[in-house]
Amino acid sequence: MQPEEALAFLRQGAAQIISEGELRDKLALGQPLRVKLGVDPTTSDIHLGHTVVLRKLRQFQDLGHQAILIIGDFTGMIGDPSGRSVTRRQLTHHELIANAATYREQAFNILDPARTETVCNGDWFRAMSFEDVIRLNSRVTLQQMLQREDFKARIDNQQPIHAHEIQYPIMQGWDSVMVKADVELGGTDQLFNILIGRDFQREEGQSQQVVFLVPILEGLDGSKKMSKSFGNYVAVNEPASDMFGKLMKRSTNGTRALARNVCRTPSCRTYVLITIRIS
Repeated sequence: MQPEEALAFLRQGAAQIISEGELRDKLALGQPLRVKLGVDPTTSDIHLGHTVVLRKLRQFQDLGHQAILIIGDFTGMIGDPSGRSVTRRQLTHHELIANAATYREQAFNILDPARTETVCNGDWFRAMSFEDVIRLNSRVTLQQMLQREDFKARIDNQQPIHAHEIQYPIMQGWDSVMVKADVELGGTDQLFNILIGRDFQREEGQSQQVVFLVPILEGLDGSKKMSKSFGNYVAVNEPASDMFGKLMKRSTNGTRALARNVCRTPSCRTYVLITIRIS
């Protein structure tokens, strides 16, 4: 497939790409790209919201590219503050490793295992000294961190921002350096974190990763994003009858968005939309 055709194929369903020109140039090199996706195993379930980005990663694989699946056994102990109005509960490493085992199994229902490199970011973060951590922190400013909309909102609402939460985008950015990512996938709430990775890669003399964002799926509550920690999700391994019951309680607009972002084929989307009308 020619670069323009590949770009048009990958662009389908994307919310934002920074930048399309960079992605086109990388595709034109004619060699497998390293496409990064990081997941924090905060529960044992992958939900429908995850399938949006996993299917995009599979599209890259189908074009011959290499998926880099980062299991956040270290970042998961902090918890991603993106889109959060309160601090996440911190999990133990034992809890995260137990959850990660089922994550891989469920993710490979979508991804091609032969084209997936799975790594844990604890492999490099546990090897860092406190001096290394301080030097990494010195590359960003507190003003940068507090530009995040979620942090701004907490300050305005007089809600606390704990110091460990500020580490999360720094750690996610460093992941990109360690795996030499050409592209990083994420939901639209990941823009800030992925841009930090681009900055670190430039400073390390690496080619900067392309930011590839996909839509965030609305949760069952109709107000927050679908999330394990919010408890408003549909797990991919639930019985079909349970999934159907949960989804039929969603708003019509929410179900249309689900059909658009989760269904792979027009026939699937048509079925879902017809079901809405007759339910």
